[in-house]
Amino acid sequence: MAKTQKFQFDPNQEHQLHALESVVGLFEGYPKQEGVFQLGDDIVPNLPPYETLDESWLLDNLNAVRAEVNTKTNNILAPQMVLDVDDGLVLEGAGIDSWRFPVYTVEMETGTGKTYVYLRTIYELRKRYGWRKFIIVVPSIAIYEGVKQSFEDMMEHFKSLYENETVHLTPYNSQQISRLRSFASSTFTEIMIMTLDAFNKSGNNLYKPTEKLPGERLPFQYIQETRPILILDESQNYLSTRSREALRALHPLFAINFSATPAQKPNIVYQLTPRDAFRLNLVKKIEVLGVTEEQNYNIPTLTFQFVEPSASYGLPSIEATLNVYKDGAMHQELIKLKKGDKLYDKTKNPQYEGLVIEEVNTRDGFVSFTNGERLVLEGGSLPDLSKEEVFRIQIRETIKAHFRKQKEVLPLGVKVLSLFFIDRVANYTAPQAIIPRLFDEEYEKLKVHYPFFKGWSADEVRESYFAKMSKPNQPDEYLDTGIENADKTQKDKDIEKAAYELIMKGKKRLLSFDEKKSFIFAHSALKEGWDNPNVFQICTLNTTYSERRKRQEIGRGLRLAVSQEGIRVQDDNVNVLTVVANESYESYANRLQQDYRENGDTPPPAPTNARRQEAVRNDALFNSPDFQEFWVSLSRRSDYQIHLDTETLVEQCLEVLNNKSAFPEPQIVVSKGRFVITEFSVKLLDVKTNLAQIELAISDTEGNTKSSIHWYKKHDQLARIAKDDRLKGFHVVEIREAGPHSLVHFGDRGTLRIGEAIRFSSEKGQVTDPRSVQEAPTTYPAFNLIERTAQETKLTRNTVLRIFKGLREEVKQKMFRNPEGFAGVFLGTIRELLANHIASRIEFTLAEDALPLAPDDIFPSTKRFPQKELIDGAPWSLYDQVQIDSDIERRFVLNLLNEDDKVICYFKFPNQFKIQMPKIIGNYNPDWGVIRWDREGKLKLELVRETKGATNPNLLQFPHEKRKIDCAVKHFTAIGVKYRHIKGDELNWWEG
Repeated sequence: MAKTQKFQFDPNQEHQLHALESVVGLFEGYPKQEGVFQLGDDIVPNLPPYETLDESWLLDNLNAVRAEVNTKTNNILAPQMVLDVDDGLVLEGAGIDSWRFPVYTVEMETGTGKTYVYLRTIYELRKRYGWRKFIIVVPSIAIYEGVKQSFEDMMEHFKSLYENETVHLTPYNSQQISRLRSFASSTFTEIMIMTLDAFNKSGNNLYKPTEKLPGERLPFQYIQETRPILILDESQNYLSTRSREALRALHPLFAINFSATPAQKPNIVYQLTPRDAFRLNLVKKIEVLGVTEEQNYNIPTLTFQFVEPSASYGLPSIEATLNVYKDGAMHQELIKLKKGDKLYDKTKNPQYEGLVIEEVNTRDGFVSFTNGERLVLEGGSLPDLSKEEVFRIQIRETIKAHFRKQKEVLPLGVKVLSLFFIDRVANYTAPQAIIPRLFDEEYEKLKVHYPFFKGWSADEVRESYFAKMSKPNQPDEYLDTGIENADKTQKDKDIEKAAYELIMKGKKRLLSFDEKKSFIFAHSALKEGWDNPNVFQICTLNTTYSERRKRQEIGRGLRLAVSQEGIRVQDDNVNVLTVVANESYESYANRLQQDYRENGDTPPPAPTNARRQEAVRNDALFNSPDFQEFWVSLSRRSDYQIHLDTETLVEQCLEVLNNKSAFPEPQIVVSKGRFVITEFSVKLLDVKTNLAQIELAISDTEGNTKSSIHWYKKHDQLARIAKDDRLKGFHVVEIREAGPHSLVHFGDRGTLRIGEAIRFSSEKGQVTDPRSVQEAPTTYPAFNLIERTAQETKLTRNTVLRIFKGLREEVKQKMFRNPEGFAGVFLGTIRELLANHIASRIEFTLAEDALPLAPDDIFPSTKRFPQKELIDGAPWSLYDQVQIDSDIERRFVLNLLNEDDKVICYFKFPNQFKIQMPKIIGNYNPDWGVIRWDREGKLKLELVRETKGATNPNLLQFPHEKRKIDCAVKHFTAIGVKYRHIKGDELNWWEG
């Protein structure tokens, strides 16, 4: 029996802490609820009925958080004029009212710990503000099972961080609806996880009377009265009218979107884009091995995939691979199509004559044509002989890559997994199925060259995860499951749930060397909810294109690898995901990049072609006395001593804390809720010289009326100018002056001509009028600020106490008005100043021993650079290709290093070369090592250069960069190597 691995979680990952702090900071100033407010029948809500969070206060906090995030990350989040809210009617059957609540967005790339962040956010919101009731909404059974497993994995970790806080996770089950009462009445932190399907129809059990619950409340009312906080996992799945009505039916206090690909981004508070994730080495790099059949255009190819909704191209639509006739030759193209399109018009290929699209059916997965033919998305025919050969090569290349990777990482204690996506379960489970046959043949041929696998048969190492239906006295029946399929029966859901439970249970077991299974075959529907950190190869075996996007496909293997002890492996050379695709490398890479662009992201660097030549070491240079002597110098180790001047540090801290720090002031914000219908009228009065005069009239059922007349110019947004988010979509994109035929065109709200008006109504569930903003109580329960700060900074309690005592009395009093807000400023200021203080006063001395870095390990004879940009080196570069990370480095290499014939040797330091520095500063990886003759060509110089684009360290983007450079100067002085921070374009870069 294979042992189950236990993941270890790092609570100090910066990107996760930034995301967490961004969400928690949205409610800064809200007083923590120490007691428990109970409704009748002991329901414990997050907030009493008819009270809400003041939207003007929330907007101020949102803009403060965004400004803070911008200083800590690469985010560029502009201030908002209005707060984004969800506002409208609830689902039929869930009451006759409407509901209004703010929605926030956290965008985090797949594989960077999104689930960890939102689960920890729940703990932190409970700790800071006392909120107890949370609902995680997921779009599919796969994610439902994944979140359950993640919570179990992380429970002990969170207990250690949050003083054994009791938190219950309740997976919602309509057959066990009595659990709603304990969720609603519990005084502990309660998390309910629900699929959207469980509450998005009026016929769901949640909206039906039941004897399983006491009293007159319907099941959904237990949830409503708790005023839950919603965590919307994969939030792009909840954009339909029915989905929004269903979410409103839960009466949330507020909602937080979490997604790698949010289609909408209301009140975004944190972004970790794909480019950030790759740049910061938070996910695996990607390389692609494309396997395609080329130059065979004799058969009228027609495969397709559904595409994301696009207002610019009709809905719904597909992307089809078609043979296109152009310039006298056939070639394949990917063409977007919708209902009514004629394939011949798009391709000029007579093989498609008469094929006109009649219907694009995303629910049942087919495209039909007017001639009666139908193409099924996942029906695909059995592969022909040419397709079988493509499959064979894909499988062979995946096995080879798997064997090589396992040999490479075996010393690190890493178990390698390969994941195969197939689009038809029958291709694996049917008698004489093609995929296991091809796999077994290729595996048995290749394993003889790899001792690790030599003693294991093919059927011992492969495993499949499919939905299975068992019948008495009959063979098991395997089913195609698709998490996007609508209108599934309960039986379908149960079968699908069983399949995903099997997948989740096997996830950690697969990481152990005690488990032989390492080649996993799964249905193409497995696109969200399951991943595994040790998936190093993904192979796509498809006879047709599926609806999966490339980002979802690679997301199953983006997480950084873990060892047998569950510890994350940080080596960049290890963390490489190889995708073996049945299309060309160029096609796959382009489509993957396009997927990022369509989601509004700057794409990461293009995946590396797995066939790209490796960089080759110049052995003549490597073995030369010049390089070997330089390496001896570089390998000298230094010890450091920290000379803390306590008096100076205390003075610096007091200067900033007493005079420059802003401490947040708390306030209690209470608003009453009313049901109000508001009528809007937007009327065009006049147009002249690129200006449009528009009258805006607003009236509501409370008898309130107001109107305004304003001149608008192109690009103006009425919502921003009127400070009313209900006017979103009235974005002026064109003003046309033509006398009585003048008009103004809005981006999403149509066109207005002179004298015309657009009228619409909005139902408001929680009107924040009248508002009540009250001064907070004079004191809150305090905690040991001195002890907390000492633990976090490693300063003595006496030093921290001296800093606190030195604060002006009016500054000290702010602690008792808002202890947590005060602590954040107090501790953060001391930490930053302490890091600067250490960097300026640290001393390095030459140690007796050397760094344990053999040059052959650091600089192997050949080296791959997945997803890194390479440029050609010079005869004196250590490798024939040089990795660069910026335009500054490109110019430095091409214009200076490669053009300087006095350079004897140069190289870029690999990531493994780290100079040890204090934890508060972080270890340092320099940029360039260079050996060069001096100006007269007589003296050899051994140089280390850092290229940052600015020589003034105070102008560097991040404070820690300056600190590391300051420390590096002292380290290299201690070991006797000339070090300098340069812009990268100096002609005398080698001097000094």
